[in-house]
Amino acid sequence: MKGFQAFMERYFMPVAGKLAEQRHLKAVRDGIIAVMPLLIIGSIFLIISSPPYKPWAEFMAPFAASLSIPVDATFGLLGLIAVFSIAYNLAKSYGMDGLSAGVLSTAAFFVATPLTEEGNIPLNLMGSEGLFIAILLAIITVEIFRFFEKRNIVIRMPDTVPPSVWRAFTALIPGAVIITLVWGVDLLLRSSWDLSLHGIVGAVLREPLQMLGGSFWGAMIAILLIHLLWSFGIHGISVVASVMAPIWYSLTDENIAAQRAGEELPHIVGQPYMAIWWAVGGSGMALALTLLFLFLAKSKHLKGLGRGSIGASIFNISEPVIFGAPVVMNPLLIIPFILAPLAVGIITYFSMSIGLVGKPYVIVPWTMPPPLSGILTTGDFRGGILMLVNIAVAMFIYFPFFKLYDKQLLKEEEERKETAAAAKEEEA
Repeated sequence: MKGFQAFMERYFMPVAGKLAEQRHLKAVRDGIIAVMPLLIIGSIFLIISSPPYKPWAEFMAPFAASLSIPVDATFGLLGLIAVFSIAYNLAKSYGMDGLSAGVLSTAAFFVATPLTEEGNIPLNLMGSEGLFIAILLAIITVEIFRFFEKRNIVIRMPDTVPPSVWRAFTALIPGAVIITLVWGVDLLLRSSWDLSLHGIVGAVLREPLQMLGGSFWGAMIAILLIHLLWSFGIHGISVVASVMAPIWYSLTDENIAAQRAGEELPHIVGQPYMAIWWAVGGSGMALALTLLFLFLAKSKHLKGLGRGSIGASIFNISEPVIFGAPVVMNPLLIIPFILAPLAVGIITYFSMSIGLVGKPYVIVPWTMPPPLSGILTTGDFRGGILMLVNIAVAMFIYFPFFKLYDKQLLKEEEERKETAAAAKEEEA
């Protein structure tokens, strides 16, 4: 274990630390997080308009068209909102005008989007199908804007001019270049190969990444990396989600479309699976470990930690346990901390693949407590039962390691008591 820790600290952690702080990945992560409230609101309307329970679905059928409007206005605008939000966050990280960058990137996004035969904006490209080109255009827009600003190739106004006016003029030259460039590339692709930027990005990036990110092995590798990072004190989900979140949201959007059409859901892996199912109590299935601390610990440290962190753990906040036990850099707890979510991820995946539990298609807040989160994400009461089974499995995996650690801490506490008692006797 020491050799493994030394290897991780020397080779893996520097790369992971840099990745976590990488400017562009942080902007993508923060930009997509900004869309989360809309997606949760849309999920509520989705449950109401497309319920999995047949009698309820038949009752709601006359209202489904009206109820689908909020769904389209939330999930259907994922790419459009993300292109503005990602550009805004990236520009702010450079100390630039985020509003101008967001507006320019949104304009570039519309320039790259082909209209329908009727001359309308295609709603599907405003949603998850357009997410990858939204990310690409947001980054390109800000970098071009920054190039011109750094070299002072912008229109400068006197200090007496209001900020709202001089910002608009500052963005004029780089904005014209960005719009012209995107338009030119798109025009070339259409005239030469009858392809749009959306089509190219979809073929080159979106489809291959969805196949990888939506696979069983892709999910297991992501879970493994998340918990390896956490084991050394780095917020694992933030690092991995910076790269994978667009894929997971895109897969979930396809499930939503299938659910609304009354078709079989195509994916198990998606945002609900990766945010909720293997992270009950937070990363590492921390609720299972907290319950062991609360009910079975004999050492004062773990017993007190269980009492103090159970409330947070019920709402999927794992930091009190991860740093309080601690799990970080603790060989006795790192092993089950990695094994428990992997085991739960496998059980959940195959339970859904064989139809024991419905596939997840509803996005809920990550703080949604179990087993309610299991029921809501799948629209299936059996999801709640599976989540309780998963907690039991995780407790079983943690138990032998927990007992060893609890025994070790209890021994240390007794030794400290004896040392303190001996010191008192010497003083007397």
